Amino acid sequence: METSSRVVTAIDQLIDLFNRRSEDLPDGLFDRRTQLVLNGVPFEAQLGRSPSDPLVLMLARGPAGDRFGLKAILHAVPDAQLQRGDISDAGVADGVLRWQCWFSGRLRGTQEAIETVFEAAFELGPGGVVRCASIVLPETELARIREARLRS
Repeated sequence: METSSRVVTAIDQLIDLFNRRSEDLPDGLFDRRTQLVLNGVPFEAQLGRSPSDPLVLMLARGPAGDRFGLKAILHAVPDAQLQRGDISDAGVADGVLRWQCWFSGRLRGTQEAIETVFEAAFELGPGGVVRCASIVLPETELARIREARLRS
């Protein structure tokens, strides 16, 4: 399917941009309504205010939400790197691409290594725009990243 191959190319670009510490996104991958979900919880529900608050939605969705999350991750793991595994388009009939990613780096403050695998999925809308970007990270590793994010 042409849309899924375009999105796979965009995913590779997104990973490359992450590894270069760029806040850019591949053109047309996310729009302002793209929902970002971490371990089943949308970003807007994690900000301590009503998830329907327009300001919360503006900060937590689309390119702004991606930049918000990127800055938090790179603060916690300044040398973070991503690599992806094979992408399954078995769910593309449902509009979902799934893959695994390998995340590695050193935690801020302790320089302790972190290496983990997480599940990623993009639910695609018309034209291959991502409606929902979801990752499922082991809770123990997420807790380590959150703790490192609090270190100066």
